Amino acid sequence: MSKKQERLNSLLNLVNVKGRISVKELAAVFEVAELTIRRDVQVLEQQGFVQNVRGIVFANKTDGEGKIYDLNDAGTENFGTKDAIGAYASKLIEEGDIVIIDNGTTTERLAAYFPEDIGVTVLCYNINILNYLYKKPNISLIFGGGYFHPQTLMFESKESLELIRRTRATKVFVSAAGVHHPLGVTCTSTYELESKREILKASMEKILLVDSSKFGQVHKNYICEFNVFDKIITDKQLSEAWKKTITEAGVECITV
Repeated sequence: MSKKQERLNSLLNLVNVKGRISVKELAAVFEVAELTIRRDVQVLEQQGFVQNVRGIVFANKTDGEGKIYDLNDAGTENFGTKDAIGAYASKLIEEGDIVIIDNGTTTERLAAYFPEDIGVTVLCYNINILNYLYKKPNISLIFGGGYFHPQTLMFESKESLELIRRTRATKVFVSAAGVHHPLGVTCTSTYELESKREILKASMEKILLVDSSKFGQVHKNYICEFNVFDKIITDKQLSEAWKKTITEAGVECITV
């Protein structure tokens, strides 16, 4: 974990313990400039963990232990199952498809296995996914830029959302942090919400890539009901009860 990530985690834990603390006090505790703390607080605000009111930082309720989601750390969790899900999903890509790939560790594995021998258009907004795709000769790339979120490696902006709205896709591959019945599909970061909702509106076929550890979990940012998806691709550890729930909702459940 980077020094900045460690500071963000420590900062959030301190704010949660105190309930409220000034930017000036935080700068003194962490022995950094107030501008640095303001930037850190801005990151936490965008994720919905804190509020900064005229230099006083207030704690919001968090999902769990109050730690910051980090894509690089998350990518090592259940890597084998995510890799298998991504590899299977890549086989669904067909010649002439227009594909949107969402931000996430499992969708990143889809990009790693993306076919090279067929002509496809791809819209994405994650730096790791872009790095997997830009060298493939038959892919026409559309990249949504804007503000870079280092915790998730996602770019996000109003202009990126407009780009998504102007695009129509044959397939969209979506990630999520939680799948719950009846509370729906959720994610950890507030800034991801609009992009996820817009890509779902923009595509004919909607495919959720999520490993079985996410089922039964709930996070604060609601994306949609799980029956919005045509397919859910997960791993063989998914319970029979969940398979039945998904199938009865009219969604194809694929375990790999």
